[in-house]
Amino acid sequence: MPRRAAELGPVTEVVSDTDLRARATETARKLAAKPAATLQASKRLMKQPFREQLKAAKGENEEFSTQVRSEDAKEAFTAFVEKRKPGFARNIKSQAKA
Repeated sequence: MPRRAAELGPVTEVVSDTDLRARATETARKLAAKPAATLQASKRLMKQPFREQLKAAKGENEEFSTQVRSEDAKEAFTAFVEKRKPGFARNIKSQAKA
């Protein structure tokens, strides 16, 4: 399974248990020899897409929370329970945030 993970890309290298400490030490030495500011910038840049995803998810969650408490949602839930077609309001109320 570890070799398959290496083939698919989630890992860059498969190391035996007996060679693990030596390989980790070698990698740590190589990283320590590089400029610290450059490593910090690389790490920050690698995390940036994840941060953007979290911000987008927060916005989606806020919008979902707003919509699920709306009159149309209440009507949809009630209609479902009553086994009938919902009668949604046709007027649009702006709930956009400035």
